This record gives sequence, structure tokens and C-alpha cells, in this order.
Amino acid sequence: MSNHTCNEIWIVLDSRQFGGIETYVAQLANGLVAHNQACRVLLIEKYTPLSPLCEKLTALGIPYQFLGISSKTALKHLCQLVNRDKPIALHANGYKANLIAKATRLMTGVRLISTYHAGETPKGRMWLYDWLDRTSAFIANHAVVVSQAIGRKIPSSTRYIENFVDSHTIEAKHGDQIAFVGRLSEEKAPDRYLRLAQKFPLHTFHLYGTGDLADTLATHAPQNCQFHGHQNDMSQVWPSVSLIVICSHYEGLPMVALEAMARGIIVIATRVGELPQLIVPHQNGYLADDEEQLAVCVQEWLSLSFTQQKLLREHAINTIRSNYSQQSIIPKMLALYSK
Repeated sequence: MSNHTCNEIWIVLDSRQFGGIETYVAQLANGLVAHNQACRVLLIEKYTPLSPLCEKLTALGIPYQFLGISSKTALKHLCQLVNRDKPIALHANGYKANLIAKATRLMTGVRLISTYHAGETPKGRMWLYDWLDRTSAFIANHAVVVSQAIGRKIPSSTRYIENFVDSHTIEAKHGDQIAFVGRLSEEKAPDRYLRLAQKFPLHTFHLYGTGDLADTLATHAPQNCQFHGHQNDMSQVWPSVSLIVICSHYEGLPMVALEAMARGIIVIATRVGELPQLIVPHQNGYLADDEEQLAVCVQEWLSLSFTQQKLLREHAINTIRSNYSQQSIIPKMLALYSK
């Protein structure tokens, strides 16, 4: 007989905007329900305005709740909920959720899976939180990493499990835009994207996202760049995109790459994180070792015939369906929750 009162997996995170972790959580929750595993999303704090994740979870029919008005109250409330409802496991994402969930495990004994998403090493006070999160990874029953490089930064044992998307509900549809999709911050190297745009003055280069560098980039951007700001719902944007450029200094396995390829949108990326395992150059996308190669890849793609482009798009879609789909990865997660 089960000792769990609610028989749910509780997915824990802190969320203000909709980014890679939020996309992962929405995909995970949806995948668990599709595999007949009840789950709930617990948000550390309630912000104003609400995180766009809330609207996404509502649309998916996934229950969610807020834990507190601060990290301290969130920890207290989470411990109370765990002791009362006895979930199957907590699954924490992001440094704040990981640290709070680890403290909860120490006080309650609840089963814990911690997922590490960030490929970059933050600076300032965030560096300390990141260090504490990595060095305390052993507290969790399983520390999951979304890239091998992230795993090498954690001093205790980890388990690499690929990011994933629900490829069966994604329509293979694309437009004609060249796009950058992500935070306008140093580790994502959007300055490389602007310099790339300068080399193709007859094409418009679109940027979807915001961040610390937004104002500086807008001031120095060439005329063929268009800034669209933060997007709460990329599903409205993807049908306009043909090609995305990921020019980051650091990555894990970016959800944006999986979402794009599942739609037949080609990815040109720097050779970082797990992108070399995802992309087979000239078959389902392109990899660049440096900034100059990014331009070579864009030029090669633009020079292909419609038939040649269509073949690469089909290979991209098949890559996701075969290796990075909900159906491939969720059984791996379910196994972790029970052992």
C-alpha cells in the first residue's frame, strides 16, 4: 500500500517570466499527465504581474499554487504541505527552488529530484547561490543535468536526461524570418547576432526577447534588425520563423532549439553544451565554431534550393520525434521518481 497521500509529483520553481525553465516545466507537467501521473506545479513566490507560466498551466489543465511571499515563508509552507499531503516526490528547477527543496528534504525526508539547467556561471551574489546549489546537489536523491558540461560543474554524481518537447502536438509550420529567440544577456551573445546581421543587409534579422543588454543593443543595431521584445506566447511567433540563430557562449540543451526543430525551423548554433549532439551539420541544421562560421552557415542555408531546405527541415523534425520527444523522455523521469 502506498505511503503517499496525494500520489502527485510536485514540480517546484520560481518564475517571473516565460523562459527555458518555464518551457521545460510546462512540457514536463503535460508529459506526466499524458503518462497518467498526477502532478502539481508549486511556484515559490507570487509576483505582480503573474508569471506567464500560470496562463500556460491553466490552458493545459495543470493545477498550480503559490508557496509564499518570500523564500522563508515558501520553505515553511512547503514543509507543511509535504508533511500533510506526502507527495511521491518533489522535482525542483532553478537555484532558488533547488535550495528550498533541499532544505525541505532535510527537514521532512521527502524524495527530491533537482534539475540543473544553466550552462553559464553567474556573477555577483548569483554566483554564491549557484555555487551553493551545485555543491549541495548530493542532498537530492537524483541530480539531473540537461547537458554533460553542466554535470562536470557539479562535484557529486549526476544523471544526464535530455530536454524534450511534445512533438505530436506541434504543427510542422514555418515562415521566412531569420530570428534570435532568448534573453538579451551576455552569455547569449546577441552582439554576435547584430554583427551577423550587418553581413546580410538585404535580409531582416528579428530578435525576440529582452534582457540587460536590450537598450545597448537597440542603440547599436544595424537598420535591418527588428526588436520585438519579450514574448509570452512563442506559439504565435513560430509560424513566421524559418531559421533561428543560437550564438551563445554557454548553453545546456536549449528548449528553443527543440521547439524550433520540432516545427521544421532550422537551427544555426555555436558548438556549445549539448547542441553538437542535437545537430548533425548540413543534415538537420548547422554548427559554427566561431563568429565567422555563423555567417558561412547562414549563407549556405540561403543558397539552398527549396527542395534541399525541405529535406533538412524534415530531418530536423525527425530528430526531435525520435530522440527528444515527450514519449522518449518521460519514462526516464518516471523511473527516477520511484527509485
